[in-house]
Amino acid sequence: MDAWVDAHAEEIVRAIQEVLRIPSVKDLPTAGTNAPFGQPVADALEHTLTLCRTLGMRTENFDGFAGHAEFGEGEEIVGVLGHLDVVPPGKDWTVDPWGGLIEDGWLFGRGASDDKGPTYAALFAARAVLDVTRNAGIPLTRKVRLIFGCDEESDWKCMEHYFGAAGQVKPTVAFTPDADFPLVYAEKGSFTGVVERPVPEDAGRSLYVSSFHAGLRANMVPDEAVARLRGDAEVRDLAAHVLARMPNITVSTDGDTLVVHARGVSAHGASPQEGTNAAVVLMRALTDNSSAFDDLSGTDFAWMEDLTRRAAPDGSALDIAGTDGIGTPLTSNLGIVHLDTGTVRATFNVRYPVTWDGEATIGRFAAALASSGWSICHRSHTPSLYVPQDREPVKTLLRVYREQTGDLREPLAMGGRTYATSVAPVGVAFGPGMPEDPEVAHRADERIRVDRLLQCVRIYAHAIYELAK
Repeated sequence: MDAWVDAHAEEIVRAIQEVLRIPSVKDLPTAGTNAPFGQPVADALEHTLTLCRTLGMRTENFDGFAGHAEFGEGEEIVGVLGHLDVVPPGKDWTVDPWGGLIEDGWLFGRGASDDKGPTYAALFAARAVLDVTRNAGIPLTRKVRLIFGCDEESDWKCMEHYFGAAGQVKPTVAFTPDADFPLVYAEKGSFTGVVERPVPEDAGRSLYVSSFHAGLRANMVPDEAVARLRGDAEVRDLAAHVLARMPNITVSTDGDTLVVHARGVSAHGASPQEGTNAAVVLMRALTDNSSAFDDLSGTDFAWMEDLTRRAAPDGSALDIAGTDGIGTPLTSNLGIVHLDTGTVRATFNVRYPVTWDGEATIGRFAAALASSGWSICHRSHTPSLYVPQDREPVKTLLRVYREQTGDLREPLAMGGRTYATSVAPVGVAFGPGMPEDPEVAHRADERIRVDRLLQCVRIYAHAIYELAK
């Protein structure tokens, strides 16, 4: 199989470049088509299924929510789950996020590491197993099924439909190429809570926030925020003068409106401490300097000051900070802030330790925010995943990884959430990241080394064979 990968290396890389050029960011559904997450996502799915058919696999598209490609026979299934949707590019790219550029051994593009590149590495690993076993006359006792989801970066409606309305059975054993090696045996629980608070009219105010917008997704640290301030012209001018002196703040005017922009640094929502939240930068600039222009609306000051405090990445201001000794402590990401028409809404994405009671954690979160006037208007929750190291597929995957790399590191626990939770307790996350790889998921200039991708194909091919034989 290693020889097969070497012989097909150019074909593999070219195929990954092609799928990276499809801008598969979730969008509104396309009427009358199988595109519940928008046409670009549907295009990425159909492109992938077409490729799988040309490689000799049976395929099926499940109403655009998800698809699968498979080969082999038998009741038991080896599942490999990857996703074809990606988060928006965001700002500060130095290359085209949809270009699939290769430079100095790196493949650039949104989805290069999360998760189109690794998903296609697993796809070609499966083809290696198919070709090699067929040519050698080696039978497999389990069916191999590649499952392609299309809503992983948002609401997971893809897996809900695939295993629900579409009636597909869960695999016997499974992995997802969407995290780190050697493998991840424990994933924190995750919940997203959208909270809101009224912002009533403040009579006689000389300066007020007419709108505030930050963030694209709950699981991304916002790298840009903008507020529009209206009110007395002299106060606006004074506010502009004060704010323009602040780092990472720019101001402009739009008629009788002062437009204030803040820049941050994006990061994955599972590790918000690694980014700089632009919403927090902007709220702090407005509240810390309000005494200088002395006329910012009291209601605006109150919600921004409170939300700035609540945004602590460790959840300490939400009464949910802590750890259980397995993996990293709880993290909280303020991913979206939106003020318009008298209501401010804030979206938090929280990753809590694997042994904690998720509903109890959500209860403390809600109570802490209710104490200052916030109420939950929407929530979603995925419990934690924990697969002991003496169970499958952990034993086989860990053995294969160590045989292929000589790396004897212990399995990991993490705050990220992967498709492994949708097939619990028979699946884990398996690669592609190594300790020396940069953290680039959800960031500008997302990239992965070409040789890392090919190494993944080799590892995944041996893993699929060992699980399926």
